[in-house]
Amino acid sequence: MDYQKFLEEKRKLSAEASSEERQAVMRQGLELVLASTGTHGVRIHDMMKKTLISCSEEEAEVTLAYEVEDWELNPNGAMHGGLIGTAIDTACGMVTRYMSENLLASTVSLNVDYLRPVFGGDRLLVTAKLVRLGGHMANLRAEARRGSDRKPAALATAVFYLPGAGGKA
Repeated sequence: MDYQKFLEEKRKLSAEASSEERQAVMRQGLELVLASTGTHGVRIHDMMKKTLISCSEEEAEVTLAYEVEDWELNPNGAMHGGLIGTAIDTACGMVTRYMSENLLASTVSLNVDYLRPVFGGDRLLVTAKLVRLGGHMANLRAEARRGSDRKPAALATAVFYLPGAGGKA
């Protein structure tokens, strides 16, 4: 099933559906996105090994884990800041597209504050939360943590544009 067909099925979900049912549907959709990785040729976010850790439609939140590999390291042995930004942008995009049901949502701005390094062999845990979903814009907050000690590695805010009628007021 492609993601567009999945969204059509999601829209059919009853308003009386339980929180657990909604969470299961969200997980199915996000896993579908992760499974389609690499189907559009080689892209940097496809090269980064990621897994879905948790998601919540109620909280409008998703957490992804990235395994930090050697090719992602800067000369100091830490994950390159641009790749941390890519991981954050990917998580923000996933929650925005799911919650807005707008597959064309795109990043307008991504502001990242780097707090501490994430070294090779560690995991980067990225949690993105949708703060506001407007008619044409979505605002998000994100946090990236080191898997080894759960200390924050980066904090971010993002704005996504929602073209067409896909946004919600």
